[in-house]
Amino acid sequence: MSIQPTVSSAANRYQANSSPVESTDKKPSASELSEANKRQLNQTILDNQLSLSLRSDDKAMNLLYRAISDAVEKRLAAQAPAAGSANVGAEATAEAGLNKTYNNEDTSPQATADRIVAFATNFYQAFREQNPQLNDEDGLEQFMQEIGKGIDQGFTDARDILTGLKKLEGKVATDIDETYSLIQQGLQDFRERMQPAKDQAAVSA
Repeated sequence: MSIQPTVSSAANRYQANSSPVESTDKKPSASELSEANKRQLNQTILDNQLSLSLRSDDKAMNLLYRAISDAVEKRLAAQAPAAGSANVGAEATAEAGLNKTYNNEDTSPQATADRIVAFATNFYQAFREQNPQLNDEDGLEQFMQEIGKGIDQGFTDARDILTGLKKLEGKVATDIDETYSLIQQGLQDFRERMQPAKDQAAVSA
């Protein structure tokens, strides 16, 4: 039995996330989204914990990816002006990101970090389209803050689950810590690539 969740469409996940918003006209808070995310993750792992052996480091890393991808998606969905057509680009990105990860057997810290950075930063275009009132500099800064918070929450959720299962030890713990460091470097690289042109010109002058 695998701990990998059944991959439903990102559209369904966004629809589920947005339902309470549409019915109450009030967006759920970040803490409410985080708690719902953690409950969902806990249920997924508890349903499959017998298959998570001490030697199954790849499963722990896939759990980490799942926790972070869910947290980033929910974080950005909470910041979107409204659910609907504005999320189309993000939905396609999310679906591609999940398929890419679960079809890739490389679960090393570097490969996992690369996938997480690619998944999170691929939401940038959709985020900019959803927030046209922000200039390039402010848009990039706000986007980096949001995905950074989502990634941090995903790490917290994954560590909590693995600690509860007594799996956050040895190589698993080391790999997760290394993955976090590599992700931060990847995010910094992305930020530098996406700096507004005027900032890049000032640096080179």
